[in-house]
Amino acid sequence: MIRKAIILIIIAVAASSGCRYDIDEVLLMRNDISMTWKGKEQMAYDPLDCQLSHNHETNTFRVYDDALANWFMISCQTRPSHEGQELTADVSWTTHNDTKHEKGLTFRVEKIDQTGQVWMWNKSKNIGIVIKNL
Repeated sequence: MIRKAIILIIIAVAASSGCRYDIDEVLLMRNDISMTWKGKEQMAYDPLDCQLSHNHETNTFRVYDDALANWFMISCQTRPSHEGQELTADVSWTTHNDTKHEKGLTFRVEKIDQTGQVWMWNKSKNIGIVIKNL
């Protein structure tokens, strides 16, 4: 009996300690143009030393620092235009020691504000992106 109780406790602890990211904390609480991956900020736009670009024809959004050392880019098949929209996109970004690329991810537009800022979330890879329609 005790053995079964211990096994159940171990299973419960293992199940509750999984990598879960609260979309409200990771993405929706942010006010900055940024990218998060697995709950960690990968880059945040700073107007003093960063640039934004947007190609309307390819629906590509780029955020990069002036040294081009830190950046992220998302190319969407369709322009993010309304909350609840799901779109397919390719994403590339720099980490502290690497460059990552993900293709064909499904993002859900979680929020759009009146300034054109767009909050998007990919659940399968835990990627949160905040961009601005320029």
